[in-house]
Amino acid sequence: MSVPAHPPHPTRPGAGHARAAQAADASVAAVLVNYFSAPDIAQAAQSVLQDAPGTQVLVVDNSANAAEHQRLCALLPPGAQALDAGANLGFGRGCNLGWQASKADHVFFVNPDVQLLGPGCIPTLVQALQADAGLAAVAPRQFLDPRCQWHLPPAWLPTALRAWVSERVQRDARHAPRLARAAQAENLRLWQARAPIDQRALSGSALMLRRSALAPDELPFDPQFFMYYEDSDLCLRLRRAGWRMAVVPAARAIHAWRNAPHKQPLMEQGGQVYFQKHWPAGAQHPWLARAAQQASRPASTLPAWQPLSQPWLDVPPAWHSGWLLEASPSPLLQPAIGLLAAGARASLPPAVLQAIAGATLYARLSPLPPSHAAPGHPSARWSQTALPTPVHVCWPGS
Repeated sequence: MSVPAHPPHPTRPGAGHARAAQAADASVAAVLVNYFSAPDIAQAAQSVLQDAPGTQVLVVDNSANAAEHQRLCALLPPGAQALDAGANLGFGRGCNLGWQASKADHVFFVNPDVQLLGPGCIPTLVQALQADAGLAAVAPRQFLDPRCQWHLPPAWLPTALRAWVSERVQRDARHAPRLARAAQAENLRLWQARAPIDQRALSGSALMLRRSALAPDELPFDPQFFMYYEDSDLCLRLRRAGWRMAVVPAARAIHAWRNAPHKQPLMEQGGQVYFQKHWPAGAQHPWLARAAQQASRPASTLPAWQPLSQPWLDVPPAWHSGWLLEASPSPLLQPAIGLLAAGARASLPPAVLQAIAGATLYARLSPLPPSHAAPGHPSARWSQTALPTPVHVCWPGS
């Protein structure tokens, strides 16, 4: 992995126009991986070419099925190239194949369920990389729904300490509110950002990587990972090499994320590979040892969740001028999608309920915290020790 260059000099007058021209000339490749999802892949590829027509689009076909490959080739828009992997290599190795097939300066890894909102998403990401030589990777702001109301959460970077914290709060309800406030603050920091904002990690669902951030013979994703945690591994490697990552709010995309049950075993497998690689001491590591000790205890009762009889709830009058509704399949509300809005009613639309895929949906309604409220908002008068109690509700899965 290469070492980041020194940050660029302060912007000179007219430099913005120069950066835009450089972004238009920079070589960019988009890499997508197909596994029996040809219609979705075709739409994602089309959104890339509509956003930035000069982009090289490489679709790696992991299906290892002649009929699916033929279908994929028939559906792909002109200008997109299909690469037959010959086997199901997994997400990371499939992306590596696309990386090796291109010489582009910037490679944009895009999930099949992602649609870029353009024009301008890709050029904006390229401009962000060109404006800051310390950035290795950038990502667009991502929304769950086509109306761009529900924000997707920041990517989290798994660590030994975080593993212990997660186990601890599930077994000691006294710590859950503190973690909830910290997670909410991190979410709002991203969701309300207007300029590129540094992140601990980025999701591989829509991630643009600077080729020069890696050594010439280095691959983005470790082949040990079949699916999941390969992006966490990449981000941790970049951080340890001194690079930074950021979300660029001016670049936007829709990610139709789903909480599919079949993902869980693959995530657990990826997590095992990740922790064995970066914390090889395993249970001998102090934080992982504490996490294992916590995991052996029964879970405690978390905040009481009021069942909803309809997918909406009334907002307390004092909060009508601004509130936050977070929703998650986890009672810890991590990760959580979020809606920043105002008014007398907070609703859970079909796009949100469908994303949970039949599982119980946990939601928390709260006024915007003082540090995130607009000037003159009533919450600016609240002290940190007298914040209103959030409303915790749940929508039973089918």
